[in-house]
Amino acid sequence: MNRISLVNNKLDSSINDIKVEYIKANNFFEISKLNIDTLNSNDLYLVLDLDNEKLNINFNINHDTNLYICVKGSSAKVKYSYNIINSLSVLKYNAIDSINEMVEVNLNKENSNINYIFKSIGTVKENYDYVINHNKLYTISNITNNCVNKEGSINIQISGYVKKDIKGCICNQNNRIINLCNNKCEIRPNLYIDTDDVDANHSALIGRFSNDEIFYLNSRGINEVDASNLLIKGFLLSNISNEELENIIKEDIDNNWR
Repeated sequence: MNRISLVNNKLDSSINDIKVEYIKANNFFEISKLNIDTLNSNDLYLVLDLDNEKLNINFNINHDTNLYICVKGSSAKVKYSYNIINSLSVLKYNAIDSINEMVEVNLNKENSNINYIFKSIGTVKENYDYVINHNKLYTISNITNNCVNKEGSINIQISGYVKKDIKGCICNQNNRIINLCNNKCEIRPNLYIDTDDVDANHSALIGRFSNDEIFYLNSRGINEVDASNLLIKGFLLSNISNEELENIIKEDIDNNWR
């Protein structure tokens, strides 16, 4: 698997068939840039360790790609731009205290598609703003956000756009925040559809695990604390297909809920 790490503004990479360019900001007011172009079908693991940084990451997905992302650190402002003409699968986990993040998806060729799964544990403040642009016919986007808010706040705004005469598209949004404290969390899903021939769906759920879920585990001899921890682990680890990312999430769960 190809691997790119950006730690303390230093780029380290072990890659084949991928073009990478990193432009470091010269001062606090500038924005660093990381450009990644796929030159062949690839599996890519991207690790970011950010400390009060501003970063734009531009992906040009020219071939089918599986992308795994882990973000660590204290705070950051990050914009991701995914320009897709083939198929992109994204599995992403944020282990950062505070972040403002924008995700722009451009589906730029007929039948291009993205399957995006995001996981996070909220401890301070997290803001996410998604814009999904279906620019060509028969494009598909499936966006899933699964977050657990331990003691911070999480805000998600997600907007899907299908322009006039862009037919045959599928635009799905699935968002859930498990809020374990009394701090306010928010999900704002939007679908802007200007054509009839589209399959578009969104869901937004904020709350704790249901009493039925807890009761079921209690009835099997599992106390309430362990039951909640078990449900958190199942929620955050579902659909995680990368062993390294899975181990990071397990370790964070164990550290947060002993």
